[in-house]
Amino acid sequence: MAKYDDLDVKRIFGVGIASVVVTAVTALAVQVVYYHMVESTAKLKSEQSSYETQNSILATQMESISGYGVDAETGNVVIPIEEAMELAVQESQSANSADESKKENESQPDAA
Repeated sequence: MAKYDDLDVKRIFGVGIASVVVTAVTALAVQVVYYHMVESTAKLKSEQSSYETQNSILATQMESISGYGVDAETGNVVIPIEEAMELAVQESQSANSADESKKENESQPDAA
């Protein structure tokens, strides 16, 4: 009988295993390249980004809390935030001293 009709099973398995290994290595390499490119793109985007919208909003807010004026809708007088904080501290201190003097006057018996 002729041997040329037999299949070379070892060679078929070898080529199959080699194909699986090459496919797996290629998939891993593509994944590594993909994540590297995503990371470098994100880094580049964050380096080149500007916060124009946020900065303009902050500037508008700082302008509104640091100036004098009158609110057209409510008619309230607007003063800078620093001055408002100082006034609040002064009012608090004067209220505390008034409460303390009132307590002292109540605790002293009348000399009548």
